[in-house]
Amino acid sequence: MRLSHFFTYYRSLGGVQSILKRHHASDARRGHEPGFLFAFEPDNFDKPDLTGLGFGGGHSIRSMRAKFARQSDRFTDSVAICHNMWGLQFLADLMPAKRRVGLLHSDWTGLRPHLGSQRGLLDGVLCVSNALVERVSDCLPDLAKANRVALIPYPVDGLAAMPERPPLAKRTVVIGWVGRMQSEQKRVERLPGLATALESAGIDFRLELLGDGPRRAWLERQLPSGRTVFHGRKSGDEYRAVLSGWDFITSVSDYEGLPISMLEAFSAGVLPLCPAIGSGGDEYSAKLGDEFVWNAFDFAQAAAKLKSALAQPESALGQARAEARALTARHTEAEYFRVFDTFLQRVAAEPRLSAERLAKRPFYFSDRLPFGLMTRLWPSGCARRND
Repeated sequence: MRLSHFFTYYRSLGGVQSILKRHHASDARRGHEPGFLFAFEPDNFDKPDLTGLGFGGGHSIRSMRAKFARQSDRFTDSVAICHNMWGLQFLADLMPAKRRVGLLHSDWTGLRPHLGSQRGLLDGVLCVSNALVERVSDCLPDLAKANRVALIPYPVDGLAAMPERPPLAKRTVVIGWVGRMQSEQKRVERLPGLATALESAGIDFRLELLGDGPRRAWLERQLPSGRTVFHGRKSGDEYRAVLSGWDFITSVSDYEGLPISMLEAFSAGVLPLCPAIGSGGDEYSAKLGDEFVWNAFDFAQAAAKLKSALAQPESALGQARAEARALTARHTEAEYFRVFDTFLQRVAAEPRLSAERLAKRPFYFSDRLPFGLMTRLWPSGCARRND
């Protein structure tokens, strides 16, 4: 079928971008006719099926709509794949697709009202965690009633075999973190507090960080230099080699969907030290045992949970590592695309649930304001629509 993917960014590093790149490499091979449109990317791609709209914070909703309208034809007779459903509240009437399907990769502050603003715009939603399936079903009951909300397993390139590890007794425990070093969502300013709690608990640890970002220099000053390694950005075999050297993986994020980095670490037998933030990561970690999940953001409890895990016999830790790896068995690219294609074929064959023709957007003065200003001062105004 004809597929039209729509999202904000393509070139940046992130879980959504990694999935979009898999689609770009695979959709045509699986018999689809794909196209990709990105709101905030400049239109300087070297691939004809990738298009950027060049939006920026200085654009208004009105000017965004004018640019988007010139791309409306690409949605005709297609199934639109709206990743995280960004912008649908003010762009859906310019998206004349046969069906609109959301692919929800993330949880975030304000997700519930965001989902509520999608009523009548979608024909189905795929979610990367059971927690998100429940959230979408609660917020969009018409889709849930029609069995149009489904779980899709995030694909990861796991290790072919779990590396051997020396016993944890009487050696430094290696705790890893992966992500963009920023305050938004990742809240990396919490990492020094976690390190202090681990030191206060008398744990012999080393913190290893994979990634880069605007707060790296600050972290280099704040984290204990003798206990911290900054690996920077890695990919491929170099990335997997770093993961293979970890004992635990942790996070201090405000929210997550189902972190791909955690699944990749699980494939290497890395155990979680996971804050309970209502994400898919919580669910997977809890399957391994209570000692692997701590109350966000009680760093003293995180240290106590780690001490409890370290006190277990090496055989118990080995079993937990094997179970962590087993949790990733379904998370293959083949299974992801099998679920994706089956869901889209069913949605395309069944009656349409979204409104085929949406009312013309009324005049809103706020549609003429800079979008960057709107998102800071009145974010809910960005989601206004004619109901």
